[in-house]
Amino acid sequence: MEFLNTIRFLPNFTQINGGIFLLLLAIFLLYSFSIYCGYLLIKKRNIKGLNLSVYNQLIQIIGFGVLGYAFHFTAGIYGGIKLNLTNDTIATFMFGHSMARIDINNLNGLTEISINFIAIILLNVIFHLKNKVEKIAEA
Repeated sequence: MEFLNTIRFLPNFTQINGGIFLLLLAIFLLYSFSIYCGYLLIKKRNIKGLNLSVYNQLIQIIGFGVLGYAFHFTAGIYGGIKLNLTNDTIATFMFGHSMARIDINNLNGLTEISINFIAIILLNVIFHLKNKVEKIAEA
């Protein structure tokens, strides 16, 4: 079904206005930031790469949707739980790859919050590696 949604979205590129362009630019910049963090680590600029990776993972931990506004972003795989608080509390498990959703003034009225456990685990690994690299740099 996701493939069909993508195909349906493609003809709408002819109707991009300033607001849609800014949203697409924001999503592009978030993915670019994630790639830049990985690039720094590949080039052995470990301290800067790990510091920026902390911010990258923090952005990906919590997603929300409230009063027509929503933000969910994950670069890579995600796995966690989503709580739909619209009428009742409905918990669903999430698992997938790379997702970006920014809604502004959407009329669906969903109230939800999501927590990405994989981002939390990666954040823990990054802090552990950061401490290791700092100890090696001190020696």
